[in-house]
Amino acid sequence: MLEMFRNAGKSWVAKVLLVLLAGSFGVWGIQDIFGGFNATALATVGNQEISSQQYSDAYRQAMQRLAQQTGRNLSAEEARSMGVDRSILTTLIQSAAIDAQAANLDLSISSKFIAEETTGNPAFQSNGKFDPSLFARLLQQNGLNEEMYVASESRNRARYAITDAVDRGFTPPKTLIEALHRYRSEQRDAKYFTIKAAETDVAAPTDEELKKQYEATPAAYTAPEFRSIAVMKVEPADMAPKIAIAPEALSAGYEKYKRDYYTPEKRTILQISFPTIDEAKKAKDRISAGEDFLAIAKERGASEGDITFADRSKTEFLDKTVADAAFGLKQGEVSDVVSGSLVTALLKATKITPEKQSTLDEVKDVLTKRLQAERALEEIQSIYDAVEDARAAQTKFEDIAKAQGIPFDLVPAVSAAGLGPDGKEVNLPGKPEVLKAAFASDVGVENDALTPHDSYFWYEVREVIPSALKPFDTVKEQLTNDVTARKVRELLTERAAGLVKKLDDGATLDQLAAEASAETKTARGLKRNEAYPEFDVPAVTALFSVPESKFAWSLEGDGKAARIMQSQPVMSEPFDSNSVQAKELTQSVTEAASKDLLTAYLAALQGEIGVSINNALWQQVSGSPNAAP
Repeated sequence: MLEMFRNAGKSWVAKVLLVLLAGSFGVWGIQDIFGGFNATALATVGNQEISSQQYSDAYRQAMQRLAQQTGRNLSAEEARSMGVDRSILTTLIQSAAIDAQAANLDLSISSKFIAEETTGNPAFQSNGKFDPSLFARLLQQNGLNEEMYVASESRNRARYAITDAVDRGFTPPKTLIEALHRYRSEQRDAKYFTIKAAETDVAAPTDEELKKQYEATPAAYTAPEFRSIAVMKVEPADMAPKIAIAPEALSAGYEKYKRDYYTPEKRTILQISFPTIDEAKKAKDRISAGEDFLAIAKERGASEGDITFADRSKTEFLDKTVADAAFGLKQGEVSDVVSGSLVTALLKATKITPEKQSTLDEVKDVLTKRLQAERALEEIQSIYDAVEDARAAQTKFEDIAKAQGIPFDLVPAVSAAGLGPDGKEVNLPGKPEVLKAAFASDVGVENDALTPHDSYFWYEVREVIPSALKPFDTVKEQLTNDVTARKVRELLTERAAGLVKKLDDGATLDQLAAEASAETKTARGLKRNEAYPEFDVPAVTALFSVPESKFAWSLEGDGKAARIMQSQPVMSEPFDSNSVQAKELTQSVTEAASKDLLTAYLAALQGEIGVSINNALWQQVSGSPNAAP
């Protein structure tokens, strides 16, 4: 609430949020006692209580902020999946712990200091001076009075004093930054060759092997949940072509939108700019004497493209004087010297496209579609009302769609991924939105209409087909392919590891490549954790896992080839502590270390003060089936 009153980047709240965004929920694991608390308290921190009302108020405010940021209201389930409920309770507990520590340390901020800071805050100033009426109005808008504001600011300043003391002044050692720089900038060349294997190189899978694969990895052979979904829809695009536009309505529409079908005069103008009027006059005299306009431009170091302003309307010229002169020329005519507010120039009109006001006959088709679309938007609401009335009367979707003349679709079975039982894409109206909503609903639930793009989509789940393990006989081909692919990978792994062993024992890469009838290649300038056309991330990772001149191997992505490689000389960019990269790295390490320090401090502080959570009340107010973290 008070974020508008202070620099959020320097507040203790921002520091805590950084910890939360980093996923630092580990601070919970300190003396959480689920008993011995006041039944009305959601949590107790030392001798302070956090009520369920405090949590509910903070949750509501957080959901409002998220709605503003995302442009839509999140469901409680979505908020839970994002960890919103946990982060709010975390923040409340951390705030209470810091307040308790401030009390233990006897920290307080004087009202005089708060008053001086407030009067100097630009948020409360008008014309550079503190404005009491503005201050009072802002407080009122945020549900505060002066006493509440001073108390809140005093509390937050005390919190900031504690959290800032934890991480302020931390400077990572230069040795650490240099080591990280070397690690990140290290480059290697790789000398390598590739060996391959095919399905024919391994024995065909036996029934026993297939059954073992089937039993060991049932998830791979389990059909997803399918749902039967009924959908009605009304969209402007469906309705518009059916709407008749009377001649008088078309004429009225033309008068209303006539300006939209007007094209202003456009010209292509060549412009040579000059530093002085005298130079421009001399160039004009040369042109009048027969010299070419473009030749003079090239003489001044400008190409034809540099001086051409193609198909510009008069309003597209920034300098009004230049625009007036350009649109006063005949085609092929060169202007006198133009002294504009921005430039001194000579102009030449090379192309003139006259203005044009399209007639009603010329825009009849386009205008008709436009008016139909407008009418469709108006009529959609009446259809929506009729559909909702019919739904309230328990009328079937099929009957409603028929009565209203709108499309109806019934999809017998579709997965959350939009696929049918045969693995093919299913055609479903409003597919992304309808699928997401339908798989969050259930059979018998009356759902609100979806409203994408000025349209309405009504949906209902007719049947839920649970996820189930497919019968063995129906997946035998897939099992055969999977077992065969695994055998090929195992064969390649064995061969590659054997070749690396030979290399470690003294064989050369060229020698083994020749024996495998493979070509030796070299990839240069490879960096850690980066992918390249000839080297994927697993291959790069394998290369960087061995010392210089040593050997490694990796399987190709398709599992049908393996790369045998030797790490060539290791190179690293020179370290310059004053470089932009070094400063950015220092900043990154400083921020990460500060967050870790603050996380550790908050965890220790909660452990020292003591935290207890009413788990039953937490499940009630949060709606979560799980215990508090």
